[in-house]
Amino acid sequence: MDKNLFKNIKFIETDDKSIGLYSDVYKDIFHSKTGALKEANEKFIHPIKNLNFNFEIKILDICYGIGYNTKSALVNLGANHSIEIDALELNPEYILISPLISDLINDNELKIFMLEQIFKNFKDLEVYKEVLKYICFEKLNTFFDKFIIDFMTYLFSSGYILLPDINQQGFLHNIYYKYISNNNLYYDNTNKYAKHKINYFNGDSRKSIQLLNNVYDVVFLDAFSPQKSPALWTIDFLAQIKKLIHDNSVIVSYSKSTPFRSALLELGFHVGKTFIDYNECGTIASLNINNISNPLSDFDYQIIKTTSGVVYRDKFLNASDTDIINNRNIDMKLSGRQSRTSFMKFSS
Repeated sequence: MDKNLFKNIKFIETDDKSIGLYSDVYKDIFHSKTGALKEANEKFIHPIKNLNFNFEIKILDICYGIGYNTKSALVNLGANHSIEIDALELNPEYILISPLISDLINDNELKIFMLEQIFKNFKDLEVYKEVLKYICFEKLNTFFDKFIIDFMTYLFSSGYILLPDINQQGFLHNIYYKYISNNNLYYDNTNKYAKHKINYFNGDSRKSIQLLNNVYDVVFLDAFSPQKSPALWTIDFLAQIKKLIHDNSVIVSYSKSTPFRSALLELGFHVGKTFIDYNECGTIASLNINNISNPLSDFDYQIIKTTSGVVYRDKFLNASDTDIINNRNIDMKLSGRQSRTSFMKFSS
């Protein structure tokens, strides 16, 4: 297959033994080194698990990556809710391998469901055949789930796709009615995730978000850190998110970035901190103050008033990371605000 498909990423085992990715472009891991699955559960699911949702939940997963936040949401909330997820991801190869990764979730029904949802969105089975060849050729088996790889291998060796002119609709039909449909006459084979739905949007999230017309209850914002890649942390991008939520919605992120929190406040959000075992681990924001259990402290607000609180801007949602950073540096110099260093020095 085209080796460029995975040329900028490396597979790594995180501390909880779940598999994550490392980006050569950003020189950064996609997930916390303490664990890819652990981070999804603690920083994205834990902050929302006690909120009051209707039976139907709509989630916007920004920077889907290899799907840990989406998977965790379906596993932890799916039993009591019907969930529709719109997943935004720049790189299609991450989406394609997301059901195949060894993620410690150990839920075969989830992986088959995700596989079927991806096929519905991409309809390019030849790419999956090449992915399987690549996994075997590069001896990457330890990074991928054995069950789903065996399942995929079986499907691709079955009569449904033996011919060069593959009957894709027949292939999808078989997967759906044998492994997914809740109308299946053989109830034991009915997939427990049949009532859920995932829609995939591949490309720059700044463009994808302008194509959406859902109203979301939850937004996961899981982009690379603002310091390295600020494009999805600008006040302008966050304003696009605000257009797609209601008063009781929440935005959840691992980031504790001051310009990110400052932008949320400027847009009229109530902003708070998320915690695990008394350790601050991220940010939650909502237009409803009742969704904020741990609001920012007076000290946090003082920091936001310094140059650290100057927001990232991207008026036309098309600027490069370098330009966004350089323009913010100019805004910081022109702001007339006290520097964070100076504030810390004289407040200690």
